[in-house]
Amino acid sequence: MRFTVELELEKDRISKDKNRIILSLFKKAFSFYDKKYYKELYESKENKMKDFTFSLYMGSCTFLREEILIPEKKISLNFSTYNNKDGIMFYNSFLALKSKKINIQNNTITVKRINMVREKYITSNEVIFKTLSPIVVREHYGDNSKTWFHSLKDKKGQEVFKNNLKYQLEKELGKEALVDIKNIEFTPANTMKMVKVKNYGIEIHSNIGKIKIKAKPYILDCLYKSGASSLKSSGFGMLEIV
Repeated sequence: MRFTVELELEKDRISKDKNRIILSLFKKAFSFYDKKYYKELYESKENKMKDFTFSLYMGSCTFLREEILIPEKKISLNFSTYNNKDGIMFYNSFLALKSKKINIQNNTITVKRINMVREKYITSNEVIFKTLSPIVVREHYGDNSKTWFHSLKDKKGQEVFKNNLKYQLEKELGKEALVDIKNIEFTPANTMKMVKVKNYGIEIHSNIGKIKIKAKPYILDCLYKSGASSLKSSGFGMLEIV
């Protein structure tokens, strides 16, 4: 399920740590509408993998040193999920917040409207995707002692990305899909580049551009709807079909 939410700002500047602001909005919306669902997502298990992703469109914005200037004071929030329950809860939660003023980080956000977006059907074994939010390729150890972020254009980065996808898809599709998951192939476009994105105070190296992925249609469909690789439920890895 896919939605676009129009957000209106009271002030024309927000922190560069924009995904953190939107996640605060998610938590306020979910806890306001259904506290049980909120706890299931964010309190039942630390770092629980979620079957959704999101991206932001901020119009003719300007990135300053610590802030983003948004003259129109509007943000389009794009949300996508592989899980129908998550989609229904997202829609109902944001609908419940419509026209309410939400104070977050020295600004006030108002949900103006929410629209469902028609999804595209995948029937082939090969799709070219473009990133709506950057793909994070993260080599990570559970104790947080060592974390590396890689480029998809490097051999090491491609190995890590494939491992990221295997871990994600096994969680989302189950062990019965492992044989198909292991056969995934991908080719980043030559124009793909790395960007730095501020996330919870840390600058993360991530990848934007186009990527061709070969896999069974149901696997491609999962990546299209749920996002790809690390930190996808924090505003990374949202894909659109070219």
